[in-house]
Amino acid sequence: MAVTISGMIGRSYFAGSPVVIDISGLEWPSASPFTVVRVEVKYGSQTVGKFRADTGGQKSVSFDISSALRSMWSEYDYSVELPGGVSAGTHSFRQYTLVLSTEYIGDDGLFTISAPTTAAGGACIPGRLTELERSVMNITDVSGLNGNASTKPTASPERVGKDSMTSVLSITQNGTVTTFYAAGAEQGPQVLRDRIPYTDFIFVNRRGAPETCSALTLEAMDIDVKTQQYSRVERPKAGPSRTLTAITDGIRHSWAMSSGLQTREWAEWWASEFLAASQWWMLYEGSHVPVIVKPSKSSTTIYDRSNQAVPHVDFTVTLALEG
Repeated sequence: MAVTISGMIGRSYFAGSPVVIDISGLEWPSASPFTVVRVEVKYGSQTVGKFRADTGGQKSVSFDISSALRSMWSEYDYSVELPGGVSAGTHSFRQYTLVLSTEYIGDDGLFTISAPTTAAGGACIPGRLTELERSVMNITDVSGLNGNASTKPTASPERVGKDSMTSVLSITQNGTVTTFYAAGAEQGPQVLRDRIPYTDFIFVNRRGAPETCSALTLEAMDIDVKTQQYSRVERPKAGPSRTLTAITDGIRHSWAMSSGLQTREWAEWWASEFLAASQWWMLYEGSHVPVIVKPSKSSTTIYDRSNQAVPHVDFTVTLALEG
């Protein structure tokens, strides 16, 4: 068979976006009831994904291999990139290859497995493109982002606290790079610094890279202690008796926070990017600790023509530590 692999190969992708490969030029015996194509995605010598399709005798088939590409990064530990001796974190592109084989029943009635064919795949880094970016902006390669891996609005500067750390994200030929800057650094992004301290966060944006932001802490902190009670039999000298014993399940610290008053563009970023992230760390007593961020409301109103108030996004932060 003169099989051809085409489509989204030989390029650099975000592992979370659809990556579709097209296989064409398939030839099958006319009487074969069994025409199967198998594709393996390999990262080095490791198989990270297997795909199978019964073509029904068709001469072409397509696969979305993005699930295999995501598995190449599933065990990545972002905490190694947090500030504290590390000034920058780089996600280097990871190369993958494709191995193709076919299975069918020949005209002689014998089951036939073709010799596997190895083809060049592409390269990927963590993250994803939104559907709007893929369609309207027509981005099929990360190079289409012009070197910028940040998702923050650019029409107006970011508002941060007086001592807040900032970051710059870029895409190079090697991968995605995050560089952190202290408040007094001469370099770094242009920001609008408030005169009061904010709470600093690092989160993984949809480009799959750590990014900074800072929020206002409202005057509220809750400590939640969950306990379970059970009866325990005591046996003192005077005779058996029962007492109640409590076991705590753990203590949860949580804070009410807000993005502060923002423009519509920045409020949308807070709601659709920061709140939609999967990993966050908060600067707490000098260390970046993992936290869970949840919206204060089930829905956030960014724009309401009947209400001209400047939007803000409120949320709660809970320590993701137990013990």
